Parts: sequence; structure tokens; C-alpha cells
Amino acid sequence: MKRSGKTFLSLLLALAMLLSACGGTPTESTAAPTEAPTEAPTEAPAETQGAYTDGTYTGTGTGMGGDVKVSVTVEGGKITAVEVTEHKETAGISDPAIEQIPTAIVEANSPEVEAVSGATVTSNAIMEAVTNALNGVVEEETELEITIDPDVIVVGAGMAGLVASVRAAELGAKVLVLEQNFRVGGSANTAGGSISGAGYNIQIEAGIEDSPEAFYDDFVNMGGGEENLNPEIALYHAEHSGEAINWLQDYVGVEFSDTVDSGGYLTMNTDRVTYTAGGASSGGGSYFVEALSNKLNEAIEAGNAQLCLDTMVTDIVLDDNGDVVGVKLDDMEINAPSTIIATGGYGYSEKWLKEYNFTNITSNDPSTAIGSGLDFAHTAGAAFDNMDYCSCYGGSVPVSGFQASLRCTINYNGAIWVNIDGDRVFNEPAATSMDKRTVWRTAEENTIYVVLAESMLSDDEPLFTGMMSNSEGFTNEEKIAELIEQGYMFKADTIEELGEMIGAENLAATVEQYNTDCAAGEDSVFGRTDNLVPFEEGPYYAVLTYPYLMMTAGGPRINDQAQMVREDGTAIGGAYLAGELIGSANIAGHNTIGGIGHGICATWGRRAAEMACENAGIAVE
Repeated sequence: MKRSGKTFLSLLLALAMLLSACGGTPTESTAAPTEAPTEAPTEAPAETQGAYTDGTYTGTGTGMGGDVKVSVTVEGGKITAVEVTEHKETAGISDPAIEQIPTAIVEANSPEVEAVSGATVTSNAIMEAVTNALNGVVEEETELEITIDPDVIVVGAGMAGLVASVRAAELGAKVLVLEQNFRVGGSANTAGGSISGAGYNIQIEAGIEDSPEAFYDDFVNMGGGEENLNPEIALYHAEHSGEAINWLQDYVGVEFSDTVDSGGYLTMNTDRVTYTAGGASSGGGSYFVEALSNKLNEAIEAGNAQLCLDTMVTDIVLDDNGDVVGVKLDDMEINAPSTIIATGGYGYSEKWLKEYNFTNITSNDPSTAIGSGLDFAHTAGAAFDNMDYCSCYGGSVPVSGFQASLRCTINYNGAIWVNIDGDRVFNEPAATSMDKRTVWRTAEENTIYVVLAESMLSDDEPLFTGMMSNSEGFTNEEKIAELIEQGYMFKADTIEELGEMIGAENLAATVEQYNTDCAAGEDSVFGRTDNLVPFEEGPYYAVLTYPYLMMTAGGPRINDQAQMVREDGTAIGGAYLAGELIGSANIAGHNTIGGIGHGICATWGRRAAEMACENAGIAVE
């Protein structure tokens, strides 16, 4: 199997891990131009007395999503063209850098230019790629070499895969870790640092009394009853989540805060959510990744583990009994007594999402969450549970297609939410997080228009924000004009005209009733009392929004030993699941509990590792 010799690791990985990973290290050599307007240069186009050697060159840099490749043309000793030829960056967020940085480099005749605000990583990747092209840094194709005879294969090196790998190595297994991305960590790299459990040390030290039984009761009561979850694995999770957090703190070395609360979603009856030192905000999850990466690196240096990045598992291998005995990497087959599948959910698979959950949807998941683990489970004959339930968030403006990149402030000053018929759907200011998700998830065509009047707009209150706080700044006026031109926002002088523009025949009557209720001080439809702002003089606006998601909730059925289970109740041997793949709804029911995502990664990563080791003949204490 061919692979690039230029392997990129998470910025959080130590240099030693980089040298231990599969695929070798970057190789510097003279760059041969892909085409040249004149005679091809015989050496790298290093700048000499203010001029570069004429030719066309290629180079690669490291972006947020992986390799960013460029083509650089030099004519008359100057950079005359820079083109981004290939990338996996987030649409919408990276667009300004891809559009502006090449032009800036040509104008400056240098790759050292100012990064685009809000797209710094992509900007730096383009500059790095151009520098590499001009300096003759090229990639060398090498054969993938497996240097370890694995007891356990771990597919996926997100948080669950890292937990499973570290725990299996701790127990004495030889571990082969295969990750399709250029770095480890998956969505944990940008997620918040919350995790939940019952009876862990930080919770006890905070003086909070808790029990697995109370945690399980919250799953049942908040999740809509036991019929909405898998009681066997929900109970195991409640009983062992606390020890998983202790293990992360004591053995792995994750740095935690001393905060314990009820989390940022539905409020549990007991405070059982804690946080890394990075806190709840985006990036707090990187503390898990850093500590787990360091531990995995120790196993790699000791010769007990091998990490292969940029390595896509394409299928699983089954024996005559239908049990899993290994994996395939295209035409290469690797066998092991046990395989742990920790590939994440299917949140970046438009096909899976539209088959099971949505008509219209956008995703804020990492581009690696393509549902490959579900494909493997299908191949093995596993049953699936809760695939019809998928939590989401409201207000994504689909400017980047399936990739979520822009969010409308749905609870804007006086704005109302209407469906495709123009009918209001909720008491807008009173909507809880769960209410909002339900509105967008259950609306016809998953389409909600946020409707407001010009008089409601304020320069001090942004109507739109970029996803993950990673977007170029803009004013309301600029973004409204842009969205109207693109067809995602509509403007009319009258409500009747606005209704015609969006095809909402009931909009005029809806707004008339709402204005009447505003004058009376009481919403006769939904009982809204807060922020009752009438629609005064136009113009009027409607913003097209879809739901967006960051985590899927259904998955293959497993038992309390983390084994996949068929419809007839029999377990599929040799394979164990961990992380988002198993589905949060199968543990916590139809709700979102704070810290459940990282809790599932920790609890079931450990469980999968322990059962995989036991299956491989390794004693588990």
C-alpha cells in the first residue's frame, strides 16, 4: 500500500511520536517542475539576488483538515501565480484564505504575508506549501510497513481510539493503531473539555454525593424511558464512568479543573460534569488528546504500539463463523485476535444522515466522521438501535452546502420562527436547548425561517456568527447583503411580498396575529411574554436555516462487553466498539447530557480494550 512519506501529527504530539509513526519523515530534495513556460530548471527555485528560477512547482502544507497542496508559477524570476490545487479545509471558514493568500503572495513576491483573520491555520498552510514549493521540499511515496505483530488492532485514533490503545498497551497488548486522518484526536481536538460520570474523585472531593443508580435513573427519566435506551450498556456506563475519569486523571495524566456542575445541556439531578483545565469552551478537549498522545507515545517508544496516520481501513475481515479476524487496507490484510472499532459517528456522512434522519442538514462534525464503522458493522451483520433519533442544533445558514459554517442568531431581538407554510412553531424566547433541536429536527423539510423587521436590527448585536468562532469578522449590513445576493436571505417591503418570496402562504396572517398580540401584551398562540417586539415598518427579512449537528446518537447494538450484537442476540466475536460509534442515545436515551460524549469515549474505550485483551489471551486485572 502506497502512502505519503510526509506524515502530519497533531500539534499536541511530541516530536518523538512523529518519529515513531508509520510512513517516515519529510524528505527534502530538488523540486522538479510539473511544467515550465521555458526550459525546466535544474535546481530548486531558491531565491537568488531577489529572483526565483523560472518554472512551475508544487508544494504541500499542513492545514486544519490535512494537506493543502499548491502550484506555484515563476516567470522572469518572480512569482506570477499561486493556485491551491487540493485541500480538505472547512468550506466557508477557509474560503477567505484560499481566495486572498495566493493573491497576496503574488503581489508581495514572497510567501511571507499576513494571515487572513479567522482563517489563520489555512493561511499558514498555504504559505508553508508555497515555501516548500520554492525550496524544493517534496513528498516521497513509501510502502506502509507494519512493524508490530498485533494482539489488538484499533481502528480510529480519536479520543475513544486513544483511550482503547493506551489501556490495551497498559495491560500488555501489542497494539496497532490505524487512523485515516493526518493527526490523532478527531473531534476532541476542537471540542469542549466536559466529561460526566458518577462517583469519581473530583466529584467526591467537591462534597457531592452520587451513585451509579442515580446516574442510571437520570438516563431513564431524562431520556424518555428505558425503551429509548439499551439498559444493559446504560447500567454498565453508569457503574464504570467514574473509574474511567479517575484513570484519565491518575494514570493518563489529564489535567482537570476542580469544577463540578450539571453540564450545559439538560440539567441532571446531581452535579456530575467536570472539565479539563481547558474548560467547557472549544479546545478544552485537546487536554484529553495531549495526555493520551503522550501515553501512547510511551508505548510506541517501548515497542509495544505502532501508530499509522493517513491510513484508511477499507473493510473488516470475517472468518467462516462471521467473526472479525482483522482489517483490510485496500489490498493489504492485517490479522489480529481482536479488533477495536472506534471510528466515530456518521455526522459527516450526508448519505447516512439523509437516509435515517433528515431531509436537509448541515454538519459541524470533522470530515473524518464518515460512518465507516457503521459500514463495518453492517458487513458483520450487527443490529442497529436509535438510528431514527439524532440530536441537532438550529439556525445553520447553508452557505457552504453540507458543511456548517454560518449560524443565525435565532433568538434575535423580537424575531419569530416560521415553517415553510409561514406558521410560527414555538414560544421563541422560552425554548430550551432541547426545544430548539426538536423544532428544527421535526420541521417539514427541516426548514425554519427566522423572520424579523429592519427595526429589530442593531449594529451592537450580530445576527450571524461563524461556526466554532473561526470566521472572518463582518457587520450585519455586510452579511445581510451577501446572503440576499446568494439566496439564503430574503428582503421585502411588505410581509405579503416576503411570504411570496419564500413560498409561505400563511406568513402575512401569522405576523398580523403576532402584532395584535404584541399590542395586547400577550401571545395568544404560544404564550410568549418576553421580547414581544412588533413588526413595524419594513423592510422585512427572512433567513433560511437548517439544523446542524456535532454528534450522532444511534449506532450498532453492543452488549456490556462492548461486542457487536446481531438481531438474534448473538455476539460477533473478535470485534469491540467504543466511542460515538455506539450511539449516545443507546446509553442516555433521547436527550443530551453534559459530558456524555467524552464519557462514552473514556468508559467504552477502556471496556473495549479490556475485553479485546482478554480475547487475545492477555490477563486483565
